[in-house]
Amino acid sequence: MADPENLVLEHLRAIRGSIEQLERRVGQLEARVDSRFEHVEERLDGIDTRMTGLTHAVMAGFGALVHRLDDHWRRIARIEAERA
Repeated sequence: MADPENLVLEHLRAIRGSIEQLERRVGQLEARVDSRFEHVEERLDGIDTRMTGLTHAVMAGFGALVHRLDDHWRRIARIEAERA
């Protein structure tokens, strides 16, 4: 019968190649995942920039609308004051 220690070493040597292949595949997958995340981050940054721009545009439009309403209320108050 073969020495148990030698059998363990033979098995370890046999699986070493498989482990190295697995490590390479994991490394390749990791690189692909990193690349995809970079792409997603870039898109999110672009969306954030557009949302910020839209927010400013909406707020400016809302401010203009409020200003116009204030103008109308002042005119109405002035007309009512003249009639009184």
